[in-house]
Amino acid sequence: MKLIIDNLDSTYKSCMSNGMIKEKTIDIELIRSLKLVAEQGIRFINSKSKDIPKHSTDWTFVFRDYYEALRGLIEAYILFDGIVADNHQCKNAYVCFRHPELELDWAFLETIRLKRNAINYRGQLLKYDDWKLLKLKFGLHINALKNEIEKKLG
Repeated sequence: MKLIIDNLDSTYKSCMSNGMIKEKTIDIELIRSLKLVAEQGIRFINSKSKDIPKHSTDWTFVFRDYYEALRGLIEAYILFDGIVADNHQCKNAYVCFRHPELELDWAFLETIRLKRNAINYRGQLLKYDDWKLLKLKFGLHINALKNEIEKKLG
């Protein structure tokens, strides 16, 4: 199944015009907490994933935990701008559109968002080969956001 990736500019503009991206008071403690939860989630799933056989569909849950960690870091990062968004796509659009210096890959973020939706809403399961294709980019995105959040927190 070929995924259809929406255009970043039009998605960002749609999120803005529909009021899906909103201002919020900057909350440093919430940023710290979101970062901590993401880091602990990754540590936990990495310790458990060593025992998952390659043919298992339990890789679905490794993917989902990485997705949640990345989503939490995006949420933490945009909070520095005093921004929240009503859905994952709008959070991703905001961070990609407003922060190109992070070099986050919009197509990757949309791909994993759509895969996560297929898991949660259509019962799709993933195997190791599916996870292997995404693991490196997850790591790059997570590390980029963690490093920038740490810099901003000082």
